[in-house]
Amino acid sequence: MLESPQLPSVADLSFDYNGSKTHFNIVQFANVNVVIISDIEKIGQIVHVIFPEAVITSRLQPTHNIDYDTKVLLGASLGDFDLLLNRFVKTLVEHNKRCDFLFSLGLDHFDIDHARYLSSKFAVERGSLVPKIFQILSRNHICWKMFSQIQFRRFCSKSERASCIFLPKTSFKKFIKSRERTRLDSELTCLAKFEEFYNWQLNESTRQSFPIFELLDGPPYANGDVHVGHAINKILKDFVVRSQVYSGKRVLFRPGWDCHGLPIELKIARDNQQKLRNSMLKVKDTSLVETRKAARQIALHSIASQQNSFKRWAVTADWTNPYHTMDKKYVAKELRLFGELYKLEMIYQKFMPVYWSPSSFTALAESELDYMDHSSTATFYRYAIINSGLILSKCEEEKRPTKLYALVWTTTPWTLPMNNAVAYKKDAIYAVVELLADGHYRRPTRHLYILAKDLISNFEKETKIMTRILLTFVGIELEGLMYRNAMFSDLAQPFVEANHVTTVVGTGLVHLSYAHGLDDFKVALKLGERVRCFVDEWGCYTRDLGHDLEGKNVLNEGNNLVLKMFRKNIIYTHQYKHRYPYDWRTKQPVIIRSSKQWFIDVSQVGVEAARKIEIEALPIGSPHSDKTEALLTQLKNRIAWCISRQRCWGTPIPAFYREDGSVVVGEDISNAVAESIEKYGTDIWWECTANELFPAKLMNKYGIRAEEKLEKSRDILDVWMDSGVAWASARQRTEPVDLILEGVDQFRGWFQSLTLTSFALDVGYNMLQKKLPYKCIYVHAFAVDENEQKMSKSLGNVVSPELQITDGSLKDEPHGVDGLRLWVAQFGCEGDKARIGSSVMEEVRRNYTQLRASFWFLLGAVYGYKGVICRDEKFYIDRYILQELAKFTQRCLKNWNEYRFPLMVNEYMQFLQHPLNSPYISGVKNRLYCGLLAERQNAQSTLAKIGLNLAALLAPILPHLGILIRGPDLILQKLFPLQVESCSYYSQLVEILGVSMVRMECDNTSKQIIIHSVACEREFCKRCRRNVRPKEKEYCDRCSKSITENELFQKMDVGDNFAKFSLFLR
Repeated sequence: MLESPQLPSVADLSFDYNGSKTHFNIVQFANVNVVIISDIEKIGQIVHVIFPEAVITSRLQPTHNIDYDTKVLLGASLGDFDLLLNRFVKTLVEHNKRCDFLFSLGLDHFDIDHARYLSSKFAVERGSLVPKIFQILSRNHICWKMFSQIQFRRFCSKSERASCIFLPKTSFKKFIKSRERTRLDSELTCLAKFEEFYNWQLNESTRQSFPIFELLDGPPYANGDVHVGHAINKILKDFVVRSQVYSGKRVLFRPGWDCHGLPIELKIARDNQQKLRNSMLKVKDTSLVETRKAARQIALHSIASQQNSFKRWAVTADWTNPYHTMDKKYVAKELRLFGELYKLEMIYQKFMPVYWSPSSFTALAESELDYMDHSSTATFYRYAIINSGLILSKCEEEKRPTKLYALVWTTTPWTLPMNNAVAYKKDAIYAVVELLADGHYRRPTRHLYILAKDLISNFEKETKIMTRILLTFVGIELEGLMYRNAMFSDLAQPFVEANHVTTVVGTGLVHLSYAHGLDDFKVALKLGERVRCFVDEWGCYTRDLGHDLEGKNVLNEGNNLVLKMFRKNIIYTHQYKHRYPYDWRTKQPVIIRSSKQWFIDVSQVGVEAARKIEIEALPIGSPHSDKTEALLTQLKNRIAWCISRQRCWGTPIPAFYREDGSVVVGEDISNAVAESIEKYGTDIWWECTANELFPAKLMNKYGIRAEEKLEKSRDILDVWMDSGVAWASARQRTEPVDLILEGVDQFRGWFQSLTLTSFALDVGYNMLQKKLPYKCIYVHAFAVDENEQKMSKSLGNVVSPELQITDGSLKDEPHGVDGLRLWVAQFGCEGDKARIGSSVMEEVRRNYTQLRASFWFLLGAVYGYKGVICRDEKFYIDRYILQELAKFTQRCLKNWNEYRFPLMVNEYMQFLQHPLNSPYISGVKNRLYCGLLAERQNAQSTLAKIGLNLAALLAPILPHLGILIRGPDLILQKLFPLQVESCSYYSQLVEILGVSMVRMECDNTSKQIIIHSVACEREFCKRCRRNVRPKEKEYCDRCSKSITENELFQKMDVGDNFAKFSLFLR
């Protein structure tokens, strides 16, 4: 016979408070401490306090922080009990009690023997007393197990009722602690093997017959860490990839990076300047090759950082084979395309005005400009007319000498020293006016001015100077007049007729500077005038304009100096606020400056591409916002695309210059340079001389002598050209891609360059035979703060997707990857602005909490269910919810295919509320918690199907919570009567109506169903609290039978092994 085990010792610390006894016992048995507190008017809870091994074995001081975890074994979450629990743990640790604890709070424990039993039982279940299990379960005079059951039923009737109700049970957590989010995201990423998903969906043998869906990645810039715009773009693309995979397609998605460009060069320049300041060395120019090597390292570092973030966000892509616009194969392909365009006579070099950035020292295309609010110093300036006799003879005569002036208005006074002509409108009505300013009549010389009659009132309003009209005439009469140059008074210049002159603003006479105006340059070409530029690449005057102006920046001190030098002929100056072009990189104003640049003639190509889009009715925009017109307008108005940049970090323009200044370029030269770059790398252009680079086999063809010294082009291609040829350089297939997906800001950038380069190089004979590189353009929103303001560091409203959203900060609660993806699905997809901020993320947090709570219930409700197929017919309410689920599934699939992700998420959240939560879950809870075995299995079978479908539908949005989609093959059975008997306590109609009994009576006088609710006079079952019970029993007949069935069922090997939910249970 085994010896009786020694009973656990109990420390009874009970006390009386306000006349009520509070039981407070601490029991230790086999290294298990149990703290029991009862009769404190709290909801019953049992909490397991778990210490890490390091904490248990270490010698802690009372002041040290205590690390522990909690697991609620019975009852609700901790809530306010958390503070009380923390104080108990701290006190116990200070007394060197650092083994695990079991806290029982508020349950009806008031018996010492039961306290001992609870401690012993917990120790056995935890496995610490397995060798002594027989000692624990047997005694000399009584079986310990029988005694414990008797004591439990005798003293804990409420707990007995709770234990026999089949409440949801699952290891899936309804809530995630903030400090656990990052760790959980990493664990799920490894567990789900997200990085293997792309190769599986593409290369799995059973999927080879599936159709191909290709998404072309518009490459982000490889500079700096990720921002909210990256999150919107890449996560939205992942929604598309996953939804297409789950819809039965193989997806091609090769991610890319745009590596060249000015920002990296500027960063290198800043770093070099800082190093020089720190070392107090003399400034020296860094060689171009060293700059390129430093730029490459910056790009590679940014690519690695951004790629890690994209992977962490569970973005599905071909991460083993990304494309970089700086790779030698990509550059070589781009150079070959350059040669093809040159062969088609679409590429040419020309001296003409372009947008020039003095802050970047390079030409810019229209797409690289930001138009911002700007205040310019506007000037009313006069030019003295030389041959004014004819006009003055028609005016009122005076004894004083009279001078006639042409009055112009300009917002760029810095161009006055480079004036070439004054333009007029030939059919406009002009007037000769006299200014009625103070002292005018006392001047020895009379001054008269010419300006458009319609603009006299504007002039008077702005200057506060009144005028008197002496003569009016038609603009054509200005033909042949000459005036004195502002800079050189002995130089006479003409009045010319120009179509761009209007009488809307200014004076109706326009000051022309051929080198610094687009319309001005057209006038020069029409007249055959030579155009010279006296502003250098730094935006400063050259020595041609004299010592005083040489080296002065035209936008700053140069402009002020001109106003001072020419003040004699300035009538009035004022500040004029308008929209002005800024360099989109440096955020500094630009100028128009003539220089020799390379261009692509896209005037005809743009019109043809726009027409093709209209004919094929390609979808452009989002499901709720058609933005086709935005792209069509840009394409139709595009004339010449300036593709050359005066930098070194980029793709070289494969052109050579002879000693006489003529350029040597051709398709075969481009191909030869491309071969050299493929063989030796992209730096070969800067490492070798022009004669070394020029292909020897082509020297005779182009008439180049062996001893002739060549120069190579110092310009690089526009970065939009780099990314714009991704349709050819980043993919092998020739068919148009199914989708391109970028932000609304790409209408002026990548959408154009991709369309223009592809359409120009298509081999089709005419416009109808040519192909666009895409079948659909999805346009997503631009990130702004919650007040719809553009994010800016100066405003302090920049939101980091990682520091503030996924990981959180001191001020911001972490939302994890799921929270970030849910925000993109709800707010980042459609429209022009994607709001983000604390209030927006709070809404996302509530929705995510609801999602987890719903899956927590579904998983807990199917605990113990082994996939048993119920032979009984399904309840009506089960068939109803399955029918609603089938409809909902079809709507979700439709939303997937139409990229309506916000609508899908909104409908998903609505489905959880209605009909899932109410009426279904509310209706089946009683059957699920207290029903017979067959009833419960019927409900569990339905809930299992719901859970599997809902999780699969959510998988493209939240893959951490999702499971792979399964086909919605739901066949609904025919409806059967809800209640056969006239009176029933257990019919389906009782469950639907939520009452204890339904009596049906036939009323031949009424054609409608009439429902009367009557209060029940009998006592309710203490277990299900819905059905009535006999007076002599505690439970109704159904509950009594259910308890008996459950005792038999528990003897079977039934665990939480519902494999379909393994992802969630982990």
